[in-house]
Amino acid sequence: MVNQYTEQEEQILEQGFESIAQTGVRSFTVESLASRLGMSKKTIYKYFPTKEKLIRKIVIFMTGKIEHLFKKVRENGDNPVIQFVKVMEHISTFATKAPVQRLVQLKTTYPAVWKEIESFRLNRQQDFYEIFKSAQEQGLARSDVNMKHFSIVFINMVNNTFQPEFFLKNDLPIKDTVVGFANVVANGIFTEKGIQVMQTYKERKH
Repeated sequence: MVNQYTEQEEQILEQGFESIAQTGVRSFTVESLASRLGMSKKTIYKYFPTKEKLIRKIVIFMTGKIEHLFKKVRENGDNPVIQFVKVMEHISTFATKAPVQRLVQLKTTYPAVWKEIESFRLNRQQDFYEIFKSAQEQGLARSDVNMKHFSIVFINMVNNTFQPEFFLKNDLPIKDTVVGFANVVANGIFTEKGIQVMQTYKERKH
């Protein structure tokens, strides 16, 4: 991810995310953010003319960070099974940065912004395809599965199921649910050799 923000913009976006995570988008104001940052509202409006544009940029900034993590995991030369585990760990960690009630607020108050989050999720399909295909080529994933089709189904399951109201309605903790889902997928798609790689990695972490 090319850094497209000035240092001051990054500071505004970082603190804006923290503020929304704590109070929710309905209570979030440019005035409260300015106070939090110790800067004038005029400075914030110079970069982000409206509250909605600021919130949209905060979301783009955070999804950009996740995309950067995806890229780093893919480029570090790890075994593809470990890449899958690491990516899902990053996703579960990011997913818990904001309470689920705050995510519901964002989805209902700014549906267009939420659509951008969904679009970002769906665009990760190629990343997962490359991981699954690489694992298959190394004998770490099942040879009888069309990985292109599987990655499409996988990412749509993630997007359609992991909506904030799903976690609220079923009283499920986000991180544990995402990790549990990743384990089910891993045990279904990876071979015994691949599962052994995953188990060894997890044992070494602990």
